[in-house]
Amino acid sequence: MHRVLPDGCADLICDFTAGTVQARWVGTMTHAVLVSTGSTQRLFGIRFASGGLFPLLGAPLSLLVDRVAELDALPARYWQPPLEAWRDAPDFSTRCALADASLIATLDGHAGDGATALLHALRHAEVLPTVAELSRRTGLGVRSLQRRFIESLGVSPRQHLCYLRFERARHLLEFHHAGAAEVALAAGYSDQAHFVREFRRFAGVTPGRWC
Repeated sequence: MHRVLPDGCADLICDFTAGTVQARWVGTMTHAVLVSTGSTQRLFGIRFASGGLFPLLGAPLSLLVDRVAELDALPARYWQPPLEAWRDAPDFSTRCALADASLIATLDGHAGDGATALLHALRHAEVLPTVAELSRRTGLGVRSLQRRFIESLGVSPRQHLCYLRFERARHLLEFHHAGAAEVALAAGYSDQAHFVREFRRFAGVTPGRWC
């Protein structure tokens, strides 16, 4: 079993195992999910960074939170994935090139709404802001900011900031081998207990068991 952690992203997963194409959206997750890795499958997936799917889907990402939906049931309004071309491609590199070309051609004609730049800035911020600080920086009221996040990501600003803090904490645990108290301070948690509680909520295990 493989543990998939929430990270604010959404995915398109295509299964070519049966010679046909089964395509599914996997929405933003709010908790870890265990996925079986035992069977042999021909899969191809595209991971959309936070806010990246919304301009293509043309529907609020709140429809997909903690859900898997068939592509036929929720087709992308502004993008037609070349499913058959992906299926018939001779190798993974060709599939990737086809996916890149299709996405670039679609996004080139799409006017951004500023959400992508905001989310990029948050991911690379030295210190994560509070929701109130984010509201002041963007010039949006808290309720407007909430609606924008729910639409573009499927989750609230507070939830997304929690994702980012969790990712920073996990990186410190995995690559810097820091202790729980040190991680809690560096990642911006109020105390060690807060860190452990939130880590367990997202990962399904405590930091000690994760390491």
